[in-house]
Amino acid sequence: MVFQRIFGTPENEDILISFLNALLEKTEKEKITHIEYVDTRLSDIETINDKIGILDVRVITEKGTNINVEIQLINRYNMINRTLFYWARLYAGQIKRGSDYRDLRKTITINILNFNYIDEDSYHTTYHLHEDESKKMLTDLLEIHFVELPKFIEQSPGLNNSLNRWLAFLTKPQESSKEGIEVAEPAIKKAITVLGMLSRDPETVRLAELRMKKILDEKSMIEGAKEEGRAEGKLEVARNLLAMGLDLASIVKATGLKEEQIKEIRCQPPEN
Repeated sequence: MVFQRIFGTPENEDILISFLNALLEKTEKEKITHIEYVDTRLSDIETINDKIGILDVRVITEKGTNINVEIQLINRYNMINRTLFYWARLYAGQIKRGSDYRDLRKTITINILNFNYIDEDSYHTTYHLHEDESKKMLTDLLEIHFVELPKFIEQSPGLNNSLNRWLAFLTKPQESSKEGIEVAEPAIKKAITVLGMLSRDPETVRLAELRMKKILDEKSMIEGAKEEGRAEGKLEVARNLLAMGLDLASIVKATGLKEEQIKEIRCQPPEN
């Protein structure tokens, strides 16, 4: 909600441009100077219900590059598949009746994650299409970024570049002024001002609190389902070990279940 109001409105175009230039500094030869927002509707109650835990902004640059910035607040354990699916939709969606494949432009998906997901030490990873052996890039039309905020916080890097200053703002916006970040990044100074205005708007605060409640509820349900899955998996292992004739103490050690639980399983009739 707050992310979209700071980065996802045309009047704050300069804020998003500054963030994108910081993030894409290593892959884009020229700095972005202008963007056109695609679907600038802000989150309301229906959007909160439909896309809980997902905040996204989509823009097209002056060169025609499609960029989607998405913040994922909840780990649904489908990040890679979802990213590729959404990238493909954005890329293919450029084709209109009578247009040509040559009209397809570079499409960039940026995932800002509030959890660790990628098996890399770096908090900012970038992916393209490469040949397996030579590592030569096939095309730059596909570009996917992952920014993992917990890794950034854990590593606590210096604020000696634009990206780190922006990530510091995203992770601890209240402390940004103390760090003097806005001096080096005027756009962050404006973002801090916008954030202060939003924090005094009752409707924005109400919707933000509603979104957070729904996020916490969904996280609780996901974790509960995982725990149930793990427990059922242990029970299934215990059943198999009992069928193999393994002794009680060994099954307790192998599964972590209590003796009473295993005895209860042993008393249950076999499944047909």
